[in-house]
Amino acid sequence: MTPFPFKLTVIATLLAGSANAFAEEIIGDHIVVSGSRFEQKLEDVTGSVTVITEQDIERQLAVDLQTMFKYDPSISTTGSGSGAQTLTVRGVGGNRVVFIKDGRRTNDGYAGGGGYLVGRNYFDVAGVKQVEVAKGAASSLYGSDALGGIVVITTKDPSDYLTDQQSLVKVALGYQGQNNQLAADITAAKNIGDLAVSAVYSHRDSEEVQNFAEDLPGYDARSDALVFKLEQQFDEKRTLKYTLDYFSQTIDQIITPASQETQDKDTNWSLALDYDSTMKTAAFDKWHGQVSFSRFEQQSDQVSAGRGYIDYNDYRFNQDILGIKAVFNKQIEAQSTNHELVYGVDLDLYDTTRPRFKTRILADGTVDFTNEKQKAFPGADTSLIGVYMQDSIAFKDTDWSLVAGIRYDYYALEAKKDTLYEDAGLDDITESAFSPKLGVIYQVDDNLSWYGQYVRGFKIPPHDQAYQSHGVEPFYQILPNAELDPESSDSFELGLRYASSDVSVNLSAFYAQYDDFIEAAIAGVEPTYIPNVNKTLYQYQNISETKISGIEAGVALYVADDILLEANIAYVDGENKETDQPLTSISPLNGSVLITTELGDINWTAAWRFAKSQSDVVLDTNGNKTTQGHGYGVVDLYANYQWQAWQMNVGLLNVLDKEYVPFELIAGQSEGADFSQYTQPGRNISASISYQF
Repeated sequence: MTPFPFKLTVIATLLAGSANAFAEEIIGDHIVVSGSRFEQKLEDVTGSVTVITEQDIERQLAVDLQTMFKYDPSISTTGSGSGAQTLTVRGVGGNRVVFIKDGRRTNDGYAGGGGYLVGRNYFDVAGVKQVEVAKGAASSLYGSDALGGIVVITTKDPSDYLTDQQSLVKVALGYQGQNNQLAADITAAKNIGDLAVSAVYSHRDSEEVQNFAEDLPGYDARSDALVFKLEQQFDEKRTLKYTLDYFSQTIDQIITPASQETQDKDTNWSLALDYDSTMKTAAFDKWHGQVSFSRFEQQSDQVSAGRGYIDYNDYRFNQDILGIKAVFNKQIEAQSTNHELVYGVDLDLYDTTRPRFKTRILADGTVDFTNEKQKAFPGADTSLIGVYMQDSIAFKDTDWSLVAGIRYDYYALEAKKDTLYEDAGLDDITESAFSPKLGVIYQVDDNLSWYGQYVRGFKIPPHDQAYQSHGVEPFYQILPNAELDPESSDSFELGLRYASSDVSVNLSAFYAQYDDFIEAAIAGVEPTYIPNVNKTLYQYQNISETKISGIEAGVALYVADDILLEANIAYVDGENKETDQPLTSISPLNGSVLITTELGDINWTAAWRFAKSQSDVVLDTNGNKTTQGHGYGVVDLYANYQWQAWQMNVGLLNVLDKEYVPFELIAGQSEGADFSQYTQPGRNISASISYQF
């Protein structure tokens, strides 16, 4: 029998050869940092990486995570608009995917009612140069939380704006139809001798993202963002960069005046000092160092009326992150091999608090109590220390290369001292972990290559799950658990890449096993003073062993001189091995097809995104099937026009006004429930215009 890998090689080669060689190049070489923490070509990475460029963001009028990844079938999002958003990569999401922005770790998410109340979308896309999503475990380079993947966000430096000019100013206006967002951005950059400075400011006013029937409760949102950078060039080999990154967002929602109101304010700012040197020594050829401090603050002021009283709730989440990093790179040429060494150290210190206060006013105006502390979790001090090394080995006179890496991490979790939790038994947690990686690339010819890799990932027990201690008497109680073990994974991937001047093909198959997943479990039941009413005790425990496997395929080719076809598809299957039940985080088979052409001076793109129905669903506690997903297809149209220093982008979304519900938003819910709130917006239009001088 013909070996399966050989069959795939032949199929990919034939597909590549079937395209007409009309264009000089189909896609420029992507330079990524997620694979080695130093810049390298995407083709040299063992593993799948999605790259969203500045041009993709502009042409598809993306404004957040949800709009940025809607054509990547391997990535799904929860949340939209100004609400908290998180990413799920190949069925793994939440805090199991780490976010890195300009080398800094971003804030945690934490679980609460209705999902993740703190997401990862507290940044603005203005000034973003590139977003990379490395799929699958990446703990060998990035440590804890990189269990399911990493998201690397890179903003533009002054030198990116000033490649061929001494100064630049760009102004832009935009409108986003799905939430009536009005946006204004201004970008400025200038060379001043040995200094280069840039600033990007954006302001946005918006409303809620409505469902198809447009009957969800409304809110008003506004945000301001500023990224200021100063580059100091000491000489040709040494650069120092100062960064201020600020984002603030306020959401006001009034359901019933004076009885049901909410104001959320989220502020995220950071300061960073980056040093780059290419002065060679015996230990390294170049190195990068960073010291950063980030502060995330969420404040939610809520007015909630009950029977005979009104509660005024002050809920907060604060997190400070001090980061110190050093990354070194060394090239070594031996007799039969070339080595590209990357090694370094990471230190991240988290200071997390979760203060909650309540004031209650009775119906007669009497103050029942004021600023009474409420339980949730006490917060924690978290220390993450990691050292790592990775060697990319090219074997001379062969078509093989090898990537081998190892990382050691030590972490400590210590609960904040708080009299509110003095009887909870919040013990400290200390653990360590080794995370190896082994990858191989076989270059069949100049265009075609195979790759395979094994990576081990891990994730420390999150503070909110280890130390959560609260409840509603006499109905339920959540117990802390300082005995939690870290989650771990073993992931494997085999892939193929073909790239020529007019066609590219990507094909990958993956399998991952996750152990000791932390999930909420019933720890016991106690009788209460109410007849026939028991109190349920919940606790986060290591209870789940999970496997996830799937296939992804993508092709981009010129079918004519000026017609580019891009198609992507992804199938993922996941199962809880202890219950033999499918995972609710898994999306059905889905994909996208984009056709781009030029008519006159206008670049047109027609995009079709689709999902198959989902019948393999988890059972409820009574053994009945939960809701199934219905297949759908949605068509979007984009037009891009550039004339001299002007650029205009227009998008007509959901052209056919399709009513649909993504399965990942309703997975695990009861069959027959009303899902109208989860339907996506109907037909809407977005546009932006910019001028650069």
